[in-house]
Amino acid sequence: PPPPTPSPPEAPPAPEQGMSCVVHVTSSTRLDRGGPSISVTRLVESLQLEGVRCVLVCPDHSSDPLVHVQLGVPNYSSLREWFKREGGDTGALVHFHGIWDWHLHRNAWWCRRKGIRYIVSPHGMLEPWALQAKWLKKRVAWWLYQRRDLQGATLLMATATSEGEQFQRLGLRSPMVVYPNGVDIPERSVCTMEDCGVRQALFLSRVHPKKGLLMLAEAWAKLQPQGWRMLVVGPDVGGHRRDVEAVVRELGIEGDWEFRDSLYGEDKERIFLESDLFVLPTHSENFGIAVAEALAFGIPVLTTRGAPWEGLLERDCGWWVDATTQGVFSGLREGTQASDERRREMGLRGRVWMQEAFGWRGIAAGIRREYEKTGWRSDG
Repeated sequence: PPPPTPSPPEAPPAPEQGMSCVVHVTSSTRLDRGGPSISVTRLVESLQLEGVRCVLVCPDHSSDPLVHVQLGVPNYSSLREWFKREGGDTGALVHFHGIWDWHLHRNAWWCRRKGIRYIVSPHGMLEPWALQAKWLKKRVAWWLYQRRDLQGATLLMATATSEGEQFQRLGLRSPMVVYPNGVDIPERSVCTMEDCGVRQALFLSRVHPKKGLLMLAEAWAKLQPQGWRMLVVGPDVGGHRRDVEAVVRELGIEGDWEFRDSLYGEDKERIFLESDLFVLPTHSENFGIAVAEALAFGIPVLTTRGAPWEGLLERDCGWWVDATTQGVFSGLREGTQASDERRREMGLRGRVWMQEAFGWRGIAAGIRREYEKTGWRSDG
């Protein structure tokens, strides 16, 4: 298993006696389960530094070797177990991360039964692309329980304005706020690295149909950028990597492309530092944590309008294109034909942007204020 990610150097403040907690309920903290597994644990760490006593309800967090980090907070398998063991803290607030999962629904129902306020962060699971996947099961679930779970929330929390607009299109009327995910700012960046010869474009995410790798392969074959290689890193979902590799061979670009399984810790950091361009040709993202990570390393980013990163254009640190093969081709052409100096300048602007607007402590402080607006108080 990968080494655990180190916790922040500061120790969280000691909770006061009788202090009400915020219980974070999620389905998994495994690294191979996508962005929420990282963002939830980092949020919990950062909230503790802001004086919020946190509890985790997650079925795999204590036992699975692929968890993001051991948080040092109480972990329970259900809200019922937490309530029983901690003596019935009715002043607590529950924060759900994700939807659809039966584990989440069962606990949301329990909150309503006990009259405990809760917040829901869907993490992109209501986006149009996500709703199309297994659409029949989701349609049934929507009318059986999911709509009721969302309507019962004291607050809905989106990671981008576009996600909040989707809540409204679905007829959800609970109050809504927007808070992006945070990102850790690494000490080193590609802006300080020496030239390594061959330029590297990096895709680092789940290898899933919605991530647009087939569009990227077609665009790459059309452009055939000289002096560039394409590195695809991430867990295979449902055998999609096999489909992408087959298309890469058919297009005759297998000499330019390399596939690797998930990387963690120092190995992941090294891959970022060796890359000159980050590419996420996604059909749909509510946030896209990999985009923020790449920018934090000083790498200019190419992504699509399926991800809420229009700031790439406003900050001049990347390319935000249509989620089509032609759109990806245009962005790829500009990104690979830009001078090294131009890409480094763009990457530096992106890194500054992440430092200014996406630091975890600032986001955690804002979310604590949202908790307090619901009536939650740390003193119970």
